[in-house]
Amino acid sequence: MGIAKIIGFAAALFAAAPAAAQDQKLAPLKVGVLKMAALTNPWVAKERGIFQKNGIDVTLIEFRTGNEAIAAHRGGSVDIVLSIPGTAMTAVERGFDLVAIAQNEIAQSKGPDTGSVQVLKDSPYQKLADLAGKKIAVSGLHSQKTVAMQTLFKRAGVDVDKLQLIEIPFPSQFDALKSKQVDAVNTVDPYTTQLIASGLGRVIAWDYADSIPEQPLGAWFAKSTYVKANPKAIEGFTKSIKESIEYMMADPQRARAAVVSYTGLPADLVKDMPMIGWDYKVKASKWQAVVDMMVENGELKSKHNADEYFAEQIKPYVTK
Repeated sequence: MGIAKIIGFAAALFAAAPAAAQDQKLAPLKVGVLKMAALTNPWVAKERGIFQKNGIDVTLIEFRTGNEAIAAHRGGSVDIVLSIPGTAMTAVERGFDLVAIAQNEIAQSKGPDTGSVQVLKDSPYQKLADLAGKKIAVSGLHSQKTVAMQTLFKRAGVDVDKLQLIEIPFPSQFDALKSKQVDAVNTVDPYTTQLIASGLGRVIAWDYADSIPEQPLGAWFAKSTYVKANPKAIEGFTKSIKESIEYMMADPQRARAAVVSYTGLPADLVKDMPMIGWDYKVKASKWQAVVDMMVENGELKSKHNADEYFAEQIKPYVTK
């Protein structure tokens, strides 16, 4: 799709947004978000009146990082927060009160995908095994993303204890690779696509899609105490996320236009990015695979069943 067409969609995106019912008493909800493409759908839900239609008055509170959002949630500054499930699972094991109330995003069934391991295009490294003992930029040492990458290295016969993992935020990984401070980066979109489009990077693995195809990458979490005290509000939020995802997936061109409007990313970059894997339908087997992967790599200390993390409101959307 052309850039002009994306911009045209963006201009008309919300022209038909329904007005909220004036006589409906709305339950207030504070929701922590990040300015990232995968979180365009809750912004759309607010702009188009989907939240209001489902009986909730949502305030979207933007944070710079996922860790900042989770800390704010624990402190009570927000009622709902999005997390990659692996991070939430480890937090629960350490005593955090978190239950999943809606799924937002999954990995693709195969690459191209948002998550990638990339090297310089002209580097000698052709496969994961070539990176044994090398320096790799990761966003966090104990994240689900890093564990997914380590899983692939193990399958390639690499001793992961000998990898030199260096914590570098996603936005800084481009320069770290270009300047050869690291030999590879473990990144996500839009940086995955930026590296490829610039001619600088070359993908040698799709860490999410290759480790566990369609693994959950984003889910909305709340404290179980809050869920029990506010069941209708949580039900309204879960339903709104479902409807916002259906809206996004019904028209890929419109979805890309919304991403441009929300994130401010260039339209010519967004048109080349793989479509976000928005999906509210929860495959319990994929969640269990993430649990098992986190256990195998030592991030979870005990075995768990995936359904331990599910609130009642998400269960109608769970399949085996």
